[in-house]
Amino acid sequence: MKRVTLSQVAAHAGVSRATASLVVRGEGRISAETRAHVQQVMQNLGYVYHRGAAALREQRSGVVGLLVTQLSNPFHAAMAVHFEQTLAEAGYLTMLANTFDSPERERSLIRSMREMPVDALVHVPTSADRCEDAARLPNGYWPNLALTRRPHADTAWIGQNDTRGGALAAEHLSQVHDCRRLVYLGGPEGASVRSERMQGVEQAIEAAGGHLVASMTGHASVQGGLQLAERWLDSDISTDGVICHSDIIAFALIAACRQRYGHIPWPIIGFDGLEESALYDPPLTTVTVGPEEMGALAARRILALLDKQEIPQEQRLDPVLVVRASCGCHV
Repeated sequence: MKRVTLSQVAAHAGVSRATASLVVRGEGRISAETRAHVQQVMQNLGYVYHRGAAALREQRSGVVGLLVTQLSNPFHAAMAVHFEQTLAEAGYLTMLANTFDSPERERSLIRSMREMPVDALVHVPTSADRCEDAARLPNGYWPNLALTRRPHADTAWIGQNDTRGGALAAEHLSQVHDCRRLVYLGGPEGASVRSERMQGVEQAIEAAGGHLVASMTGHASVQGGLQLAERWLDSDISTDGVICHSDIIAFALIAACRQRYGHIPWPIIGFDGLEESALYDPPLTTVTVGPEEMGALAARRILALLDKQEIPQEQRLDPVLVVRASCGCHV
């Protein structure tokens, strides 16, 4: 069946093609009655707006690319939802894809989005060495913005104050629960987020006369968390407090402890501030870094870039420690 054209819609509605075009785009001074009539004709005829053709005419697709490392990570999922909602309010669509933390897949997806084309790109950089960033994200080609992990120096980015977040967790464990031997579990090796959080942990625990006695890398997923928990529980390193790179890893550790010991041997703190953290048993103490706030802010920043406005080259969101029972507090 042939595609219904805008000229056919205009003829059936008894209006000019220009008027029908204004109705499609939601523009122009058109009476509500005429607008409703044209829209009804479009529906009756099965007219579908040809976004690709409009993009060629206007040199703008109305689509923004969003790359995350893993949408199964609840932090990325919450961030993506609020990013998409904010863009939708401005009339933009979001094209979402997972890199699975693979530089090769990231390059392929960026190339595909350039070919679509999307109007702008927001991405969580992969944790691998990013010496080829300049080749993957050429400056000036399109507006682009990085999230959570620091990109190469010339790309604007929004992240967390991860050093402060690590310090908040370690200060609470040392000052409130008298912990002196801390462990940091999870996070991809080489990721700036993990390195900065561990730096904050080390600074705070050493100031209290203690030490970060061990750390293990691992993916922030259910399976990755369970594997990491088993590796840690099989080790013979003694600790009196555990800080997990994500709430998901903390959930997995708590479940593994219950299965192996029947109880949780030490205070546990997570990262991310997921809504599910309040419902877990015990409710999880977590350093929240605001995925909802970050997603909405990223959308506003990329919209500003599309409107040729200046934005901050770097912005860090301040974390907050939400104290619940998993660390041993009675709240």
